[in-house]
Amino acid sequence: MNLLQRIVTTGCNDSLHEDKKRSIRIVNTICLTTASMSIAFSACCYFLTGKESIVAPAMIEAALLLSIIFLNYLGRYTAAVIALILVNNVTIQYYSAVMGRVTEVHLLFIFLVGLSMLLFETAKMRRLGIGITIFCFLLGEINMYNGFITPETPVDEHSATQFVIRWVTIPSILLLDLMVIYYYVKNVDRLQKRETEMVQEMLKKVERHNKELELLTAQLAKATDAKTVFVRETSHEIRTPLNAIFGISQLLQLKAEQEHTLAPVKQLIDHLYAASYNTREIINNVLEFSRIEAGKLDTPQPAAFNLQDWIEGIVNMHQYVANVKMVKIRYRIAENMPEMIICDRILLSKTLNNLLSNAIKFTCQESEVQLRISAENDNWQLEVTDEGEGISPERQSTIFDAFVTERNIFLEGTGLGLHITRHLITIMGGNINVRSVPGKGTTFTVTLPLLTVAANGALRGIHEEEQFIHLSHTSILIIEDDKMSQMILSRFLCGLGSRVMQAEDGVQGLLLARASRPDIIILDSHIPGMSGKDTLAQIRKDPLLKNIPVIIASGDAFKEASEEMLLAGANEYMVKPIEFKALHATLTKYLQAGAHP
Repeated sequence: MNLLQRIVTTGCNDSLHEDKKRSIRIVNTICLTTASMSIAFSACCYFLTGKESIVAPAMIEAALLLSIIFLNYLGRYTAAVIALILVNNVTIQYYSAVMGRVTEVHLLFIFLVGLSMLLFETAKMRRLGIGITIFCFLLGEINMYNGFITPETPVDEHSATQFVIRWVTIPSILLLDLMVIYYYVKNVDRLQKRETEMVQEMLKKVERHNKELELLTAQLAKATDAKTVFVRETSHEIRTPLNAIFGISQLLQLKAEQEHTLAPVKQLIDHLYAASYNTREIINNVLEFSRIEAGKLDTPQPAAFNLQDWIEGIVNMHQYVANVKMVKIRYRIAENMPEMIICDRILLSKTLNNLLSNAIKFTCQESEVQLRISAENDNWQLEVTDEGEGISPERQSTIFDAFVTERNIFLEGTGLGLHITRHLITIMGGNINVRSVPGKGTTFTVTLPLLTVAANGALRGIHEEEQFIHLSHTSILIIEDDKMSQMILSRFLCGLGSRVMQAEDGVQGLLLARASRPDIIILDSHIPGMSGKDTLAQIRKDPLLKNIPVIIASGDAFKEASEEMLLAGANEYMVKPIEFKALHATLTKYLQAGAHP
């Protein structure tokens, strides 16, 4: 490293930030440059004028400027910058007074202001430096107009000496201005480059984070899919034995209604039905919640249906469960409600099932659950009221959150029912609210858009489908590999007068179907060998079998599974455990209508 480089880098060390070292190098460079120019200027002026009043201050200025470099060497960086500003301001104003208008020293104003902007890091120090410059400049102007100090070279002489001094001074002034402008522009470019690099680095970080997020999203999606598969498979495995329990409880209820000798155990039968029904609802809610978490949202499919028939069917189903607590479910439909409404019947049924199950669970023994339906302007309201202990005000704000439930000695739940209910109501375009008085009961109010149709003949078939028929002189083929499910379903259908045939797999089922030509086929979707879907495809390809209605009975409650089988040619998709009343209604529909796929 040569001497010049050592002088310029005086005070720089490895512990300093690069910005601070750059500022030190600029201060040292300007000090060295202005000191050299001051010595050269003073020597030239002394040679031309022989006056020591010009030479001595220049020597003092040069010494002060070189001492500023020593301040940087001592680590007094801020003091060095302030000293540079002060020395240059004082010296420039001195020569402005001594030399008069010959030198045009006021052109150095840009240089002095630029130094403050370039070297000070804080706004406060910059204002201080610019303030010193303006103050000194004003003092120089006041002296120039008032003549407190007499110039050594009056302007009116127009001598060769003045000419030489002027053209030595002006290039020096311009050089200093250009120097500070150069450093300032270079600093701006450096800052822009740094910002660009920072932006690029941030973009790289964002890109890395995006890749990490994509990886995490893929892992979460994989975990969600694995969870969904687990829930789906577990649900299917649970539904097979539950189908037996639920079916047996329904068979026992039918038997108890027919034979009075079973009256002593009827209460136990009702308890068995209520427990198995509640278990089915818990499984359904877990599956529904899993679908919501996976983002698989149902799209409402509005259709017209008879409101009275719909309410009666759901109330009758829940009354079996309510009987265990000796609770009576009463409903009232306001006169201003139309006979036919348009809504998604499946989503609406899930909503009312959850609300009624909740009301039965928390109402008191030997009480009532009230169900009221009324119209108001363009909406209709469904209110479910129980006579339980009520919900405290602080709990009402969280009652619709997932996994929030109240303890109850009758039936335990998962805390998903109301969360799912609010979700279903929202996608149907409605809302739900709760009113509760502790010790008196709770009312849930569902508000939905009211869409109506005329109760014409085409829609009266909805009412007729609830008029069940006896199944005598009908033949039904059951393709089911589970012996318990076969037995329970066969007993129910035989009890209705039907002739029942059974097959354990798809191949055997196709042979029996071709030999007997049944009126209806009930097909399990999960059977060994030929799958339920493949068996259905063979049925639809066979000229002898293709017009026979096929009802899928499956433990797979996912909507995707039902849609797949319906698209493959199934007439209906029923989820195990099967409600016998719903099965009877479905059989009635196809036997009466002679429906074709």
